[in-house]
Amino acid sequence: MLLAFAVLTNVYLFRSSSERVAVLRLARDVAAGHKLERADLAVARVAVDSGVPTVPERQLEDVVGRRAAIHLRGGTLVAASQLTSGRSPQQGQALVTVPLKAGEVPPRLGPGWRVRVVFTVGEQAPAAGTGAQGGQSVMPRDVEAVVDQVSVPDAQGTVSASLLVADADSSMVSRHAAAGLVVLVVTERRG
Repeated sequence: MLLAFAVLTNVYLFRSSSERVAVLRLARDVAAGHKLERADLAVARVAVDSGVPTVPERQLEDVVGRRAAIHLRGGTLVAASQLTSGRSPQQGQALVTVPLKAGEVPPRLGPGWRVRVVFTVGEQAPAAGTGAQGGQSVMPRDVEAVVDQVSVPDAQGTVSASLLVADADSSMVSRHAAAGLVVLVVTERRG
């Protein structure tokens, strides 16, 4: 009797571990902020652990029209935490494009990464104000940002990184970026 119980238990565990469920997966790469279309999504039948976040096939129509919160790779399973209903930028934010020369781009910089915008000194530095000595310019404070998009390098190797910054800092970041006086420091990799 004990042997029969052990066999039945093993059969049950084997069957339950191989049960496949229909979940959503990405049919192709999707950039952060992209509004998902039906063509971006596919259905996969997989055996998943209950701890693995997935979106069931029945929620397909709920996912279409939402936006990718981070860059998503084709073939990966969709998780609700990767999606947002909002549009980038949110209220109080601005989207600023920063050109970065070859060698200035952090390796594999990607959407969702947190960065600190550091301003450098140059002959054409936009004045941020004057110091106590009268006439000396004061370097602006660093600005926290999140990478929204990263372009492919152009013919000269320049990469454009679109950054989400606080609206109050957007003009300062734009002026320094246009003068080529911006360096990005990665503070957190995501996506």
